Amino acid sequence: MKPPQETPQSTDTPTQNSGNNSAQESTLKPSPVPLTKITYNTGEVATVKDKNLNLQFTVNGIREHPGKGVIQPNPGNKWIVASTTIANKGQQTQTISVVSFELIDSKNNQYEVALLAGALEDIKSPTGQIQPGDEQRGEVAFEVPEGTQGLKLLFQPNRNACEALASKPKASETLNCEPVAVKLK
Repeated sequence: MKPPQETPQSTDTPTQNSGNNSAQESTLKPSPVPLTKITYNTGEVATVKDKNLNLQFTVNGIREHPGKGVIQPNPGNKWIVASTTIANKGQQTQTISVVSFELIDSKNNQYEVALLAGALEDIKSPTGQIQPGDEQRGEVAFEVPEGTQGLKLLFQPNRNACEALASKPKASETLNCEPVAVKLK
């Protein structure tokens, strides 16, 4: 594997170098997440329930972020920022992590959260603990190539647990491992 060509900070930032095979590093990867049966629209409330979970998830809207100062998307890419609301309707405190979010395009290429964009002061993350009865609003940023079409935000609050139980089919029956997909406009 050859080293990244464009950015020295590629270890902490998802990057896409040139759109060919070198893009397989961290931003673009084949879909390990099971695709959903239902796709919600921006503004619709999706419910995620299982034995230990009862969340309502809404994408409120999206915007493009130009970057600020030296914190910029890589050349040929742009940052898409999705505003979300996560409401905890269950009885247990829930912890939401950046790995709960992923973006896919019309070709099923997947993009991880752009951690560098999330460091900007005008992007407040929806991650952290949400107490029962509370809700958390925030934004999640992704770096995608210019001209990317058909974007959907995937939200899978049980992702770590689902990946850990992937080899134990019986154990995963109590978890809702299907991500919520929301079409971004």
